[in-house]
Amino acid sequence: MTEITTAPTLGVLEAVAENTSRLRCVRIDEARLTEVCAGIGPGDLKLPAWDFPVFYRRDPDALAGQILLFNAINFCYWGDPKWEVEFGGQWWDGSMAVLGSIHRALDEGIPILDAATLARLTAADLAHILAGRGQLHLMAERLAIWQEVGRVLTAEFGGRFTEVIAAAGGDAPRLVKVLVERFPSFDDVWGFEGRRVPFYKRAQLAVAMLFEAFGGQGWGRLARADQLTVFADYKLPQVLRRLGILAYTPDLAAAVDGQALIPAGFRWELELRIATIWAAELMRRDLAPRLPAVTALHLDYWLWYAGRQQGPDVQPYHRTLTTAY
Repeated sequence: MTEITTAPTLGVLEAVAENTSRLRCVRIDEARLTEVCAGIGPGDLKLPAWDFPVFYRRDPDALAGQILLFNAINFCYWGDPKWEVEFGGQWWDGSMAVLGSIHRALDEGIPILDAATLARLTAADLAHILAGRGQLHLMAERLAIWQEVGRVLTAEFGGRFTEVIAAAGGDAPRLVKVLVERFPSFDDVWGFEGRRVPFYKRAQLAVAMLFEAFGGQGWGRLARADQLTVFADYKLPQVLRRLGILAYTPDLAAAVDGQALIPAGFRWELELRIATIWAAELMRRDLAPRLPAVTALHLDYWLWYAGRQQGPDVQPYHRTLTTAY
């Protein structure tokens, strides 16, 4: 295995900061942001334990592998009807459905965490593993990504997910760099007004989930997790808009509310992701004087949890067919 490139920071927050003044379609209402933060107390901010039944807790190496394999295809769950998977006597949707599918495959004796198995996975194999009800987008892309994971694991990491983690030497930003440099599908970088903007949504989330699921120990013993940003997807901007922190121009609002398909890399989509990360950073800065331990991970979970509690009349999230989130 070749040496992994290191970097003092990920460059995500720096790139986002450079582009906030160029936002034309999304505005951050800083006065409203301050009001929202005033209502957040120390008891409201916590890190998830990821103790849902869909997590494979029987073996730490398998749990670490499940988290990495899951995040490789952790994207684009919206559809009509919603995609759901049965596991443990109940139906799960979205990200939990993928985790449940991996757990179910392991229970069936399918060696889904084996690199050689992943590398030669077929469309029929994937359809069986992700079997459920409803619509799941981008199946061909999911198959190609898991095959890629298998090939890279075999070629560079001795076929083991845990070797990917070990290559980072216990450093969270470095593990993100391992993922984006060695596994091309994790390299979530886009051009915005001629500038390179990395988001690294899935790679950052994979690292955060390891840190959180293992309680900062074992395979989750990762320093500098506080340097991760929130994970720019389609749910967080929806929540920030509902809270009044993000405001959209009329044309963008009409497209989102009308559930129009916004292409990946289109200005609207990139502005939503940039504004989401920067709004969360402004929230962190607002809260830090009285809650000095607050990190982007706390705010991401606070926003994600708020998103799960929205009512039926909430405005839609933006819809983009993408493997980024």
